[in-house]
Amino acid sequence: MGIAIRLAEARLTEWRRLGYAAWRALLDHKEMRQIVGEDGQRYSVVSYALDDGDGRVRMSVAVDDGGWSTCVPLVRNEIMNSDGTFVA
Repeated sequence: MGIAIRLAEARLTEWRRLGYAAWRALLDHKEMRQIVGEDGQRYSVVSYALDDGDGRVRMSVAVDDGGWSTCVPLVRNEIMNSDGTFVA
């Protein structure tokens, strides 16, 4: 689980460098990456942006290792307000 958390956080870190306009441009866009973790196992990292209402954008990252975690992947979210601040 620790590797999946690190992969999800790494993807969110990439997104945190972008501004609000870039996040809005990614709405309804889904990206899937296959990444080999430090344990040698292949992980699917799916990331997508959703309208969270009131001008907020939710970035979500789901990570699974192809096993049982495909049924319940690890999910991490980040939400940005329209002024560029993050929801705590």
